[in-house]
Amino acid sequence: MGHLDWIHKASENNDTQAEILSFSDYIEIFEKNSKNECRPTYEFIHDMLKHYGVNEDGSYKLFQMNHSDCPPVFGQKKVQHALTQNLVNFSEEGFNNKFILLIGPNGSSKSSLVKKLIKGLEDYSETDNGKLFSFSWIFPIENYVKGTLGLNSTIRDNNLVSYAYLEDKEISAIMPSELKDHPLLLIPKEFRQEMIEKSLHGDERLLESVRKSYLYRGDLSKRNRMIYDALLKNYKGKHQEVLKHIRVERFTISKRYSTGAVTIEPQIHVDARMQQITMDKRLQSLPPSLQSLNLFSLQGEAVMANRGVLEYSDLLKRPLDAYKYLLMTMETGSINLQGILTELDIFFIGTSNEIHLAAFKQHPDFNSFKGRFNFVTVPYLLDVRDEEKIYLEQVSGLKDRSYFSPHALNALCLFAVMSRLRVCQTKNYNDKKLANIATNLNPLEKALYLAHIEQPEKLDIESRQILKQGHDEIQNEYVNDGLYEGKFGLSPRDLKHIIYKLSSCHPNVTFVEVLDHLQQLILKKSEYDFLNMAPQADYHNPGRYLELIKEHNLNIFDRELRSALGLVDDRSYEDYIKRYIENVNALIKGEKIKNSTTGKFVDPDDYFIKEFELAINLKEDAKIYRSLLISKLGAYFLDNPGRPIVYTDVFPDLVDRLQESFRIEQKKVIISISKNLMFFEAEFSKNIDPSHGTPLSDENRKQIRAVLKNLETRYGYSEGAAMSLLNFLIKERY
Repeated sequence: MGHLDWIHKASENNDTQAEILSFSDYIEIFEKNSKNECRPTYEFIHDMLKHYGVNEDGSYKLFQMNHSDCPPVFGQKKVQHALTQNLVNFSEEGFNNKFILLIGPNGSSKSSLVKKLIKGLEDYSETDNGKLFSFSWIFPIENYVKGTLGLNSTIRDNNLVSYAYLEDKEISAIMPSELKDHPLLLIPKEFRQEMIEKSLHGDERLLESVRKSYLYRGDLSKRNRMIYDALLKNYKGKHQEVLKHIRVERFTISKRYSTGAVTIEPQIHVDARMQQITMDKRLQSLPPSLQSLNLFSLQGEAVMANRGVLEYSDLLKRPLDAYKYLLMTMETGSINLQGILTELDIFFIGTSNEIHLAAFKQHPDFNSFKGRFNFVTVPYLLDVRDEEKIYLEQVSGLKDRSYFSPHALNALCLFAVMSRLRVCQTKNYNDKKLANIATNLNPLEKALYLAHIEQPEKLDIESRQILKQGHDEIQNEYVNDGLYEGKFGLSPRDLKHIIYKLSSCHPNVTFVEVLDHLQQLILKKSEYDFLNMAPQADYHNPGRYLELIKEHNLNIFDRELRSALGLVDDRSYEDYIKRYIENVNALIKGEKIKNSTTGKFVDPDDYFIKEFELAINLKEDAKIYRSLLISKLGAYFLDNPGRPIVYTDVFPDLVDRLQESFRIEQKKVIISISKNLMFFEAEFSKNIDPSHGTPLSDENRKQIRAVLKNLETRYGYSEGAAMSLLNFLIKERY
């Protein structure tokens, strides 16, 4: 394939004529798909979000899509719902009557959310369902019309229906619609309304929304109206002659080329302006009837963004006078340019941080803006699973120089989420049982609970149920508080920097290296505001966070190690305890017990009873201990009439003693390995040559290699990381 072959293929694939239509051809499209053609911007954006689909949790799939120039935005489901609710409100009002201001701490994904929204619009506008149309005025040369462009004469070829398909050499002048006016606005209002009513009959929701919109009530922009009226006068009221000059053009939203998507940076400048163009020499070929008009060219970001999105980045950094015009724009849906009222169809959205918002609230004009702004809070994430997803691509890209072991990234993200949480307060809950449980959650337990990962083991079954039902209440406890959760703490930008630093210092990053780095970080109180917050129990206490995360990860690795050793207690404690209690009960009462296998009644299994008591390392008098257990069971019956018995809930101390007994057996094996690990490491690092004699037996060596292999294949550890963590675990616990 030649390097220039793409030219022919691209030319074949690009049907440019499909993007250009005469007005009558456009009306055919309208008749086939009137619902799509009657969408103001807010309806278009809402349809775009639905086009990409909705996840099971109600969030929109667009935001999790991975575009090469626009990374996914994880979490922030509430923000997505707030945006869509505003779109619904705009639909009810008939225009974008509120400025959406995303407020949150630096790095909370405010700009990323807007970027994703615009990216979705760009791609959607290229689909069949997302087609957008505007128009230009076409003025042909004398070959087609007598006199000077035919504005003072008759058409030579009466069969010519439109100038839309003329080639450039046959065109004298083109006047684009800078505001991308909708082609439907070319139709006189009374006929347009009648056409919309007929076309949308049967879709009352959309029809009711469109009735309130500029497509139903509005008109062409000032310049287009002046041109239309001048031509209509020249053609003595013949609208079909005016519409011959219309070339309907499809356009796609593009932030790069400022078409329907524009970002205004916080520097000071005017967002819309106009310039007189009638005296422009480049347009001297305009018809005489137009040259006599006082035509203006509209310019600026608000003009380019019409029928799309206008983003104000860090809006509140700008002087207030630079965006005061938004008050009228939000109230009327139009902008006043030197006395010319120009109707806009723009989704206005901006970003700002909490510091600038606090200053804005002190301004005397704040109350005027408050009624026209919808403030949407964008906090740092509180779900550690979503937080972790942010960095997976970064970690994957660093694997050639540094390998992040299982749970290392999770440990870092747990610390970040814990740094954003507040302690639950009893006064915020109506349910006192829930309040009692919530206020006793430490930061780690709360972080794991909010992410639906696990509930504290210390809770009984009733408390677990209460906590499960109270998830939303706990999650939303501080949503309307000035110091909401996620307003402070480590930011994703901080975490990305930490990941790069860890990868540059360690070939294998485990949770140990993460905690060591964080131990140094929490000393830098001048750099991180959250480190200066007053501790409340374990909250706002970074040192305590590290202790909790260390214990949490040691527990995880301990379980993984025992599994790798084949030391897993696969007994069902519920069945095991139930069998013991039933046998003890029958023994005390002198009764027989039904054998579940044969169905026959047999004597209590004395051997099993003694084996169980040996397993729990019973030191007390067996008869007294058994009587106490049966008394406890009787008391449970009286307190919970008709309730099914869950033996592990009635006798949690028996579960603890069984687990401890099994841990003692496991510990013996692990200690045995720990004695040999030092020699294995020496061999591994080639400090000892096994052929010259070593304290390790082949069996010892084989056992350690099997453990390391299991940790690698089952859980994804590298050999070096597995040995490092094995040493750390033994040092801390064995």
